[in-house]
Amino acid sequence: MLPTIKKKRLGIFKTLFDLRLKAHNRPFEDFLTEIINFVLSRDLDLMNDFLNHFKIHNSRVENFDITAQLTLKKLKDHNTDSRPDMAIFLEKKIIFFENKVNSKEGYKQLKRYAEHLENITNEKKTLVYITKHFDLKDSKQIFKDCTSKIDFIQIRWFKIYRFFNKYKSDPIIFELLVFMNQNKLSMNNQFNPADIITLTNFTNVRRMMDESLYGAVSKKFKLINKGVSKKSTAMTQLREHDRYIYYKNHKEKLWIGLGYWMNSSNDKEYPDVGIVIEVAPQSTARDKINLAFKNIIANNPNWTGYNLSNPKAWCGVTYSKSLQTFLADGSQIEKIKTFFLDGLDELENILNKNTDLPRN
Repeated sequence: MLPTIKKKRLGIFKTLFDLRLKAHNRPFEDFLTEIINFVLSRDLDLMNDFLNHFKIHNSRVENFDITAQLTLKKLKDHNTDSRPDMAIFLEKKIIFFENKVNSKEGYKQLKRYAEHLENITNEKKTLVYITKHFDLKDSKQIFKDCTSKIDFIQIRWFKIYRFFNKYKSDPIIFELLVFMNQNKLSMNNQFNPADIITLTNFTNVRRMMDESLYGAVSKKFKLINKGVSKKSTAMTQLREHDRYIYYKNHKEKLWIGLGYWMNSSNDKEYPDVGIVIEVAPQSTARDKINLAFKNIIANNPNWTGYNLSNPKAWCGVTYSKSLQTFLADGSQIEKIKTFFLDGLDELENILNKNTDLPRN
């Protein structure tokens, strides 16, 4: 059973103000979704063009309902409720959208949405997945427990940008395009000169990162944490999480990592180097660990916290500096190594004093 959609329109500014107050862990994606939801909701011709252009629905519609952040109560075999970013309801069709910019698909997220669509009878159904980066999905896996026909469409954000560019004379859509461009959502999948330089230099850059990470630094990390991830996992971390690090998982969904955070998906100009202690929102010891994090910040001036007041987000403490701070020095790698080793000294002291932090 789908929740009832409220017909009252609050307006884009009230909606965005309410969204800001929620302070959850993916503000940019939800912010963007609310703007697009508003733009589509106010123009029937634009909505028809949008649905037709992306082959979501081919015939003209005269009536529709659209909502953002639709909450669906969890089904019997689901671990959590589901919340498609956007849903469009036509006369005999339902369309769910999941929008990703800098984040990855949540655990079985698309599969859960598909199973909610499966439970809706007498309707045509479509699931749309919008991403910034290439993220090819296997629809057979998404729909493997579904018996009814559900269409699956993948769209990249740069194509959404190109579509709205046709309507840039509209002041709100013009501002939407500016916002998307500022956040690198107008870029297509073409190589540019900067990309070629990056590819050419990557092997050398990786060797320099490895020189600063391994040897005395990794040995000390392993001794403190009683283990360390395999060297090959640094590339996996780079691909999946935009960071070149090694790490050690501990009890209660807590982990400790050391390395480089690339910041390619935010507004920072340079990578950060450092150490992080982080815990998952699902940890049963989250509250106790959070108190320990606050104690660490209060007693260790080189450490800062993040997301400590957001129970739905990964939270942690970090010892870090921008890579830019090391660039003026003639012995950059040695200075970074010293920074890591000093941080590990502080980490060891922190772990010894904060016994509420779970260890393996």
